[in-house]
Amino acid sequence: MGRMGVHTGRVVTWDEALNHDHEFAPNLDKLTMDSPAPLLPGGREKYPLPQPGVNPQREY
Repeated sequence: MGRMGVHTGRVVTWDEALNHDHEFAPNLDKLTMDSPAPLLPGGREKYPLPQPGVNPQREY
């Protein structure tokens, strides 16, 4: 809930956090030591930065 609030730049209620369709760690159950990183760097080998309030539905 706190992470959603910080990354989206808005107040998030408990019910909203529990019922939101966004998955912070997609396919976590399939992650192994040999798996690629869940978040890969974009252009110029830099990771995406959170932009609070720019996209209120997703963190990246």
